[in-house]
Amino acid sequence: MSSEISVRDQIFSTYDSLYDAEKKVADYLISHPSEAIEMSVSELAQHCEASQATIVRFCKKIGCKGFHQLKIRMAGEQREQEEQVISNEINLDHMEQSLNNILGSKLEELKATYSNFDPKELREIIDKILQADMIEFAAMGNTIPIALDGTYKFNQLGIKAVSSTIWESQEAFSRILKEKDMLFAISASGASKRLLNMVEIAKENQAVTVAITNQAKSPLAEACDYVLLTATREHIFHDQVSFTRMAAMSVIDCLFLFLFSTKWDSFKNVAEHEQSVAEEKM
Repeated sequence: MSSEISVRDQIFSTYDSLYDAEKKVADYLISHPSEAIEMSVSELAQHCEASQATIVRFCKKIGCKGFHQLKIRMAGEQREQEEQVISNEINLDHMEQSLNNILGSKLEELKATYSNFDPKELREIIDKILQADMIEFAAMGNTIPIALDGTYKFNQLGIKAVSSTIWESQEAFSRILKEKDMLFAISASGASKRLLNMVEIAKENQAVTVAITNQAKSPLAEACDYVLLTATREHIFHDQVSFTRMAAMSVIDCLFLFLFSTKWDSFKNVAEHEQSVAEEKM
């Protein structure tokens, strides 16, 4: 909220939208930040097998005016993080360092997600949730558990919410949304055609749409009324596989806790539900 997103996290946030040549620059900066700080733009271009124009274009995509500003920001951030050693190594023979790498990366994801929040926009979203008659959580693939978690938590609070593991059912739900209802579309890439179609349907019905995504400039983010931008560092470990859900789950948790502290009957609803669940235990 108050701190500027780091260069490293900005790279992760925009990585999927970069061209292949720009990804070479991103990969080099992630893997060799100290060396890159000491280089000229022509030297970096040579190491990345990319043109100088590609580097300049890359710098602008991550919010820097040029390579000089990028180096200044990276140098400042590096000084702040000298004591924190996080690499991409995951090795069973080096368990302690590997755990530090994994969990340290997760903590940085949460911090970067927090810095993305706009308090005014978040308040507007919470107010609209409280005014809605029904809320749908829609997702595809490995983000479906986040949608199910959101639905469970909102229903616990006494807020009517729906979701499904079947995309046809999700689309059917979006068709019965009406004015003031809400659709939360959850997608790491923000490029799901099916989710985009659901957003279009919801908007035609005058429902409020919210994207939860890693990609600020994705089609989904641009289509929705609000965007809750999450951060990811999964490219540290693998550049082809999407596997992390922690940041998006934390967004759901934040919404739940704000609603729990705001909605007058939330404690009663949650307590009654928890008691009902407890009675089923041995």
